[in-house]
Amino acid sequence: MEESRKRKAMTKQSTFILFVSLMTLIFFTSAAHAEWFFGIGTGLSLMNVDGEQGFNTELVGPVKYDVELNPKDFNDLTKSAFGFGGYATDGTWLIQYSYANLELEDKASEFLPAYNSTSTVKINFKISGAELTVGYPVYKTSSLVALVDAGVRYTKHEFDGKLRVSGDVTAQRDRDFDHDWTDAIVGVSINVPFAQKWTWNNRFNAGFGGSEGTYFVSTGLTWRFHKNWSTGIVAKYTAIEYENGSKGDRNWYLYDADESSIGLNVLFNW
Repeated sequence: MEESRKRKAMTKQSTFILFVSLMTLIFFTSAAHAEWFFGIGTGLSLMNVDGEQGFNTELVGPVKYDVELNPKDFNDLTKSAFGFGGYATDGTWLIQYSYANLELEDKASEFLPAYNSTSTVKINFKISGAELTVGYPVYKTSSLVALVDAGVRYTKHEFDGKLRVSGDVTAQRDRDFDHDWTDAIVGVSINVPFAQKWTWNNRFNAGFGGSEGTYFVSTGLTWRFHKNWSTGIVAKYTAIEYENGSKGDRNWYLYDADESSIGLNVLFNW
């Protein structure tokens, strides 16, 4: 079972890498004569998560609990965070990509008087993901550009929990697992240039395949304050529903949550 799950995960990753390679080859080869423009950047964001998470345990069976995290919670729990995104365009085709990695960690201890012992729980949770889309304009004027795009989104969750009891009573329990899924995504983008150096950007897409359904929407303002530099503020909302197996299965995992954020980004353009 474990080997099968690993092979399945490797197949998903290979599919994603193959898609990235093919898109790069197709668009850069077929448009080698065109002038391409590029951008890459990163940023900071404040996040909120509201939903449910569940998985199977050896001690008490399947457990499901509410997940409610605000920006302060993320600030307290974040061990590391990294992400970047970028684009490539020849004025017609638009390739967009992004990658993000977030690691949360929490530790709590409690004295158990009845057993003259102390229990310590340590939880580490990692979320990583990557996305690649290719878009084409279906409507284009000096004041509005509408694109349709399609691509893939890869998501991975890794959980590592440790329970230690020390004192008159000693015990040790570990629980770790990881789940990943790949969605095919389709969507639309509407960009509205105004005031010469400003653009209002709007994007929506839906993903299906590995998840039960994932929906994403964003809106933001971009300011091209220099030939090679731009900055912007963007608000994002993602609704994710993913379930592996059924409740009671050893590898059952549930993540059904609404994720929202507001952030500031900076891009280098050339």
